[in-house]
Formats: sequence, C-alpha cells, structure tokens
Amino acid sequence: MSNVFFRPWIGEHFNNENSLFDNKILVLGDSHYCEDGDLEQGTKSSSDLTTEVMTVYLDQNQTASWKGTYSKFMNSFIANSQLTNQSRSNLWNSVAFYNYLQVSAGTGARQTHHYSYAESKHQSALLEIINELQPDVIISWGNKVWDAIPDDFGYGRYSDNPIFDNCCCVYPFKNKEIKLIGITHPSTSYDSSYWSNVFNELGVNT
Repeated sequence: MSNVFFRPWIGEHFNNENSLFDNKILVLGDSHYCEDGDLEQGTKSSSDLTTEVMTVYLDQNQTASWKGTYSKFMNSFIANSQLTNQSRSNLWNSVAFYNYLQVSAGTGARQTHHYSYAESKHQSALLEIINELQPDVIISWGNKVWDAIPDDFGYGRYSDNPIFDNCCCVYPFKNKEIKLIGITHPSTSYDSSYWSNVFNELGVNT
C-alpha cells in the first residue's frame, strides 16, 4: 500500500468468526489532528497513529473529550439491534477504522479546509485500503470525505440506494458489492436516532 501513510486500525475480530458483525465494516474517518513534527513525516514511510488512537480510546483508564465522537457513532450504529449491550471493545475490535487524509490536519478540525480532499494521493490510498480489506460496508464520516470518494472503485460506477439515495450508494466490486453510507460527522450535530434508523433499515449492523 504505497500511498497509505496512516495505516488502518484492524480490529482483532475483523473478518473472522469472532466478529460481532456479519458484514466486514470499514469505518472511514476524516483526519488526524496533531503537529506534523509529532509524526516525523518524511522520515518514515508509514504510521500506526490510527491504531494508537484506538488503543487509547479503548483504555478506560484514559479520559479525553474526543472519545465521545467514537462512542456516539458506535452507540447509534448498534442501537435497537441485538448488539446493544456489547462492550465498546468487542464492537470496535469487529471493524476496521481508517482516516481518509494521509497528512496531519494540524491541531483541530477547523484547519482541514486547507487540504485538498480530492488530491489523488488520498483517493489512491483509499482504493488501496479497499482492495486490501475488501469491506462489505463503508461508513464515511462527514461531507468532505463523502464528496472526495471516487465514483468507481475499479469495477464500475456506483448506483444510488433507492431508499436512502442522499446518503447511500452501492459499488460493484470484484464478485460482490460494497455499500457506502455517508453520515454526518459524529463530532458535530449528529442525530443519533436518525442514523440509527438508517443503519437498521439498511441492515448493515447485523
């Protein structure tokens, strides 16, 4: 994966019999917020920062305000399903998580407008991840990432979902299809009950 700098978190139960989900789910975040110097970009070919972030998130002894974003998303994703009472560790260990931007977006979300999400290196990196993980479902956080996702994953252009055509489309991919769902970023004015209904209607959280 030559274009990928921030390698994905891959839960230990992703795509195996211990996963809580029937689908292989890739959660597609926006970006990492940190100082470029913290990453020493240019001195190494890739970073495990995404896995480090998820490890901190799952450590109940460490507190941070940003953790609410991840909890809010997963709580709504499994609300009203048979997985409601599962621990956040089991849930996040059943999915993969990857941030779209392959450069540090500074120290806060308000700085992301300085970056071109349509830049080929970010799109190429995403396609490498998709080909590596071959997910059944991709859940994209926020409009910037949604708008930058390619129309074609290499096997033909997507088609809109007939029920949720404003937030869900289906891509042909090898011998199957990938369902892409674009949601409001969970760090903003995220309507948990609305998205919970969407996830349940689409049957992606079983």
